[in-house]
Amino acid sequence: MLTLAIDTCTSILSVALVRGDEVLASVDEQTKNNQSEILMSRIECMVNDCNLKPADLEKIAVSVGPGSYTGIRVGVAAVKSLGYALDIPVIGVSSLEVMAMAAVSHGIRIPMIDARRESVFSGVYGCDGTSIIPDGHYLLEKLIVELIPIFPPSDIVFFVGDGAALNKETLHETWSDAQVVSESAFERSKAEVLASLAMNRSPHENIHSLVPNYLRKTEAEMNAGG
Repeated sequence: MLTLAIDTCTSILSVALVRGDEVLASVDEQTKNNQSEILMSRIECMVNDCNLKPADLEKIAVSVGPGSYTGIRVGVAAVKSLGYALDIPVIGVSSLEVMAMAAVSHGIRIPMIDARRESVFSGVYGCDGTSIIPDGHYLLEKLIVELIPIFPPSDIVFFVGDGAALNKETLHETWSDAQVVSESAFERSKAEVLASLAMNRSPHENIHSLVPNYLRKTEAEMNAGG
């Protein structure tokens, strides 16, 4: 099944065309808040380079968040438009799960996306990808306190993503041997992993039920007291 996978949740835009286990094309590109301007052109180029047409797509997978508000909206809106126009299934997957599985191929993985104000979007994933601590919006200090009984300082864990890289010194104060993997050093493309994860997931029965998962109120909502 030909799958288009899109991750726009961080500053690294990741897009892939995958058929079964074969990656036909992929793009991982550092962006500067311009994903809305370049996403569709990257998809068009990939489809054309593979001598395909949009009508050949059979499924679309998207990372639904958390992450950049703007980036999430761009990806989800694009997928909903394409899925509706082409009348094909759409599947949403956690961006943190995608990061965890893309960063390294083994070990306990703790993805982190900077959420500002000394907080992170994070979760904990086991060796087989099982969720150990659910995705959430955490104050970093409180998250560390929650993690210590589960993963003592003697344990080797992988903190992944630029949120982890930003807080590397703080994390190493507790886990001196922890491995910190920035997004630019991931072993696999996020979009390729996303396509693999979506392979056995159920699509949204109603495309309108595909919504962003911000994991917290938007800044405008917080400022308005909503």
